[in-house]
Amino acid sequence: MNKYLLVLAMFIAFAINSQAQKISVGIKGGLNISDVAGLNGDNRLSGHIGVFINSKLSSQWSIQPELLYSGQGQQYRVGNEELTLALSYLQIPIMFQFHATKQFYIDFGPQIGILLAANNKNDDDKWEVDEYYKKADAGLAIGLGFDITRQVGIYGRYIIGLADISKRNLPDYSNRVGQIGLSFKFK
Repeated sequence: MNKYLLVLAMFIAFAINSQAQKISVGIKGGLNISDVAGLNGDNRLSGHIGVFINSKLSSQWSIQPELLYSGQGQQYRVGNEELTLALSYLQIPIMFQFHATKQFYIDFGPQIGILLAANNKNDDDKWEVDEYYKKADAGLAIGLGFDITRQVGIYGRYIIGLADISKRNLPDYSNRVGQIGLSFKFK
């Protein structure tokens, strides 16, 4: 719990410390298409939602820390049974944005994930599998976006996991997530 409070405190401190710069606070959310490298199966469709603080560093550069809930995982088969590995994360990306034009940007940056829950599901049942997965994840994100208006934008992002998320001695399991979504800036 203290880790979550520390992350939240850092997020708030960043916002307060950046008073001299142009700051925008907003919400974002959309579709996740994810899988787990090392696990055979099909993509899992889920979603992500959260908040961000965008701080302009210059006319072309900005930094955007985010705090997101992200549903990840994968569908796979064991015999004739179709299962879904549902991984729920609190994601903390720090995105650097290069604005090629006033409306179009490219972003990239590191991301830390905190596992909130790990479950296996089928059509009839759901059971916890938290003990098989590490509590922390790290990734690298790259994407692009387009600001439709000053407040509303669309974006796409790909996150490649850099850490093995499994506690078992198996081939490395790492998250891979594609995201598309909508953002709304309040200021």
